[in-house]
Amino acid sequence: MIITNTHLRIISVVLAICLWLYIVTGEFQEISLYVPVKLTNIPEGSVAVTDENLINVMAKGPKFLVNNKQFNKVQIAIDVSKIESGTKSVYINPEDVQMPAGIEVTNIHPKTIDVTVDSLVKKQMKVTPTFVGEPMPGYKIGSVVIKPETVEINAAMSKIRGLKSIETMPVNLSGKKDPITYSIGLKFYEGIQKTAPEFVEVFVMFKEDIQEKTFHEIEVAPVGLKRGMDAKITGELTLTVSGRADLLNEQTIANVLNPHVDLSDIEAGGVYKRTVVFNDSKILKVIDAKPARVRVEVE
Repeated sequence: MIITNTHLRIISVVLAICLWLYIVTGEFQEISLYVPVKLTNIPEGSVAVTDENLINVMAKGPKFLVNNKQFNKVQIAIDVSKIESGTKSVYINPEDVQMPAGIEVTNIHPKTIDVTVDSLVKKQMKVTPTFVGEPMPGYKIGSVVIKPETVEINAAMSKIRGLKSIETMPVNLSGKKDPITYSIGLKFYEGIQKTAPEFVEVFVMFKEDIQEKTFHEIEVAPVGLKRGMDAKITGELTLTVSGRADLLNEQTIANVLNPHVDLSDIEAGGVYKRTVVFNDSKILKVIDAKPARVRVEVE
């Protein structure tokens, strides 16, 4: 059987009509996408930026197309070649959404975006670290080194006019006490198109967090009292101590400093005045103790 060109044309037309009928009469499905904005035809020596980087687009199409099409390449192309220097509100038309064939755009939100076209400048900018979380109890940041200390940025002049430095993404200090090094990116700033380099090294050293704290009504223990005797210490001891912040508590004072009075030389009952004595310690230091001598009643 010989198939002529005329037959092929007829078959093609019939197939096209069948496909058209399927699309027109088939089941439709609606989808919601967040579509990136691409600013095109930017004048040389300028930069174009917008606050709205993702636009919510509603679309519909035949179910078989919606289920089989890839939408990761969908974008909204905005031609900025005719926008003069400054900020302009731009209306997004459905045809600006580069949607696959057969898919119809039904709604766009927001329908307008502000686009700023400005002179592109290069500038050296100081890098400032940002931190989240707290170091291990008793420790704090000792020193921070950033390499490089400055980066070169390409940015819109009007957007960075008052900017003195740019921040890193947050460096997590939670539970840290040993030196750490992070290779980390820089925070996003509207109007900054590019940074060189894109990442910096942040080196953090920690040190002990030494503080002073005053405690009231500290218990003083009698030691060395001969068997059969009993002692009662009256008066409140107020103690000022310096040390690592996490160690400044009454339990550590009792265990480490052990405030006490030596009663080993007492042979008989009576009232005595005794100096409060403390154990030697490398982690806690007694700054002041009041009173220095306490009243001891021995029976």
